[in-house]
Amino acid sequence: MNTITYIIYILLASMSIVYVGNECYRNGKIYISNYFPEDEKFANGINNVLRTAYYFLNLGLVVWTLSSLNNITTCQQLIEEVSSRLSFILLIIAFLHIINLITIYKSHKHYKNK
Repeated sequence: MNTITYIIYILLASMSIVYVGNECYRNGKIYISNYFPEDEKFANGINNVLRTAYYFLNLGLVVWTLSSLNNITTCQQLIEEVSSRLSFILLIIAFLHIINLITIYKSHKHYKNK
């Protein structure tokens, strides 16, 4: 039953990470371009770095949390464990998104003052 839990968790977590990452990347192009309208190449570079760091960090977190999964014997435990882990991953994604927005805002203020 643990193998099934690992597979379900990895698939659901990876799908949600990739979906959110693609949405943030697509919508982030517009957002970041508004902050750096004179330098489109710089804005695209920031967006690419954010996407790459996001994928590495979150997919690494998914793999890292695999070692702490509880022993699963029933279907109810499987659902509880996967739900608990996915909610943790989604919370981390939201936290990272807020940090990214704050960082972009502060770098824009710094870039604008120069």
